Amino acid sequence: MQRIDYIIISIYFVVTLSIGVYLSKRRIMQRDLFLAGRSMPWVPIGLSVMVTAFSAINYTAFSGEVFGHGLYVLLCLPVFVVISIPVTRVIMPFYHRIGVYSAYEYLEKRFDVRVRCLASGLFIIWRIFWMATALYVPSTVLSKMTGLNLYGLILLTGAVTTAYASAGGIKAVMWSDVFQFFVLFGSIVVSLIFATLQTPDGFVGMMRQGAAQGILKPFYPFDPQIFSPDPSIRITLWSCLIGSFTAFLARYGVDQMVVQRYFTARSLKDARLGFHLNYVAAILSLLMLALMGFAIHGHAMNAGVLGKLGTQPVSYFCAFVQSLPAGMTGVIGAGLLAASMSSLDSGINSCSTAFTTDFYNRFLNKGKTEELARNRLLTVIFGIFITGAAMSVGRLGSIFEIAN
Repeated sequence: MQRIDYIIISIYFVVTLSIGVYLSKRRIMQRDLFLAGRSMPWVPIGLSVMVTAFSAINYTAFSGEVFGHGLYVLLCLPVFVVISIPVTRVIMPFYHRIGVYSAYEYLEKRFDVRVRCLASGLFIIWRIFWMATALYVPSTVLSKMTGLNLYGLILLTGAVTTAYASAGGIKAVMWSDVFQFFVLFGSIVVSLIFATLQTPDGFVGMMRQGAAQGILKPFYPFDPQIFSPDPSIRITLWSCLIGSFTAFLARYGVDQMVVQRYFTARSLKDARLGFHLNYVAAILSLLMLALMGFAIHGHAMNAGVLGKLGTQPVSYFCAFVQSLPAGMTGVIGAGLLAASMSSLDSGINSCSTAFTTDFYNRFLNKGKTEELARNRLLTVIFGIFITGAAMSVGRLGSIFEIAN
């Protein structure tokens, strides 16, 4: 990694941390720390939802899926539009009416406090380990790309994310997410531009190479098995639509990490517009990552290393990045960090919100006082615990196994 790469990554860290420091100077109460005073417009809501659900696991795994298996994974993209119907017409108006901090508050009204606590507790435990994985994966890839120490990267990323999440609350998290979206999307676009410039016949040549190796499947040549009801087939239209619809309904309907963004909206209209922006941005980003799968494959063929770097797509991803001009390692590294930190900051804030509203205020404080210092300390504790857990994630197996 060259000096320009270090400079780019350093600038990314400084700008991200500065957003939190700037917003922390304003007078903040618990309502602001967790809900941004219900004052957020639709643009930061939409982009924050998108990058919150879009972790660095997606950044490497989606292009790796296309590299290894073709375009079958694109069959899930229409579900983003389909899921917007129940989310914007049923779920968002419901949340807007009941006016809650946590998605699990409703469960006490509908059932009882035990159901609320069980759901909230499961969310916190699951998200802690998910965030540890979301921090470990990009740090591992970045370490392989740059030669930097893995544990040093985990500590630095976890510390910076925890610092601005605790200082500025969810408003800092969401405005940082806006910046991180442009870093993430920009890194993909810039890398594709350089990849096409290095490929004989440019973009057309890159696509032609992929088509010759079958990466355009199932669209070209057309694979009729995508319509098969056979559950043993790896990906079909039916498994993709049903599986993605179920997963997306859970993610965009009841996951505290995502729905907390709806709670910050200044109006129901802003929440709805934000969701539409979310899926447009998500679809564009995933299409760009699919093209990156072609770029990685094209580089492997042109460099004569296809099939020689093992079976893990991440090895070919790192080789592709290292083949790009000086500065691109820093750009893509910043994109990986943006994908990771945008999920990590949201998870830390959401776990703090769930613990405070569903446990502390419900049983100890009972909502009588707002203790900002305690809530910030809680955010720091979650950040430290997640960073520590990320140190041990690698012992669980391969990245694919850990993520699943």
